[in-house]
Amino acid sequence: MSDPTTEGYTVNAAEIEGMVRNLCAYALSEPDPLQRYADLTHQQVLFDGIVAAIQRARGRAVADLVVSGMPVEQVAAKTNLATVPRVRKLISVAGETERVKAAAAAAKPKKAKGAPAAEPAPAPTPVPEPVPVAVTGKRMLTPAEREALGLPPAEPQPRSRPPKRRRWVQSAAGR
Repeated sequence: MSDPTTEGYTVNAAEIEGMVRNLCAYALSEPDPLQRYADLTHQQVLFDGIVAAIQRARGRAVADLVVSGMPVEQVAAKTNLATVPRVRKLISVAGETERVKAAAAAAKPKKAKGAPAAEPAPAPTPVPEPVPVAVTGKRMLTPAEREALGLPPAEPQPRSRPPKRRRWVQSAAGR
């Protein structure tokens, strides 16, 4: 399974086997071979959908780079996509082609016939550096991620309540 947009990124067999064991443990432990086959086939189709969703998210990220003003050639070099057609393909898979074209059209100054240029174009704004985020190993799934995985919407987590206090009331007869 070769995707030219991921060239240069590698994983080893142990990483793949570890993920399969972690993500498919229930299906792999199924004693009935027919049910195990059905469960694993369902998970394979689900993971194919996850791969497609990740590819779309990567395409949106690349489109954001281009829209922010980074030249496509520079995006190709910085993202390890290497060629402009690969960048454009990933943008297309994400459905972001029109947004990128609109941003490119807005960036080009329109020439008026016979009229002198009124003002020079403003200097491009620098692309802000991403803020590093501490990795804690835990995060919540967004509603879109939960929906993509076929999970029900998240419900608020119940708060633990302290036990009710009971008052011992002495009855008038028991005094």
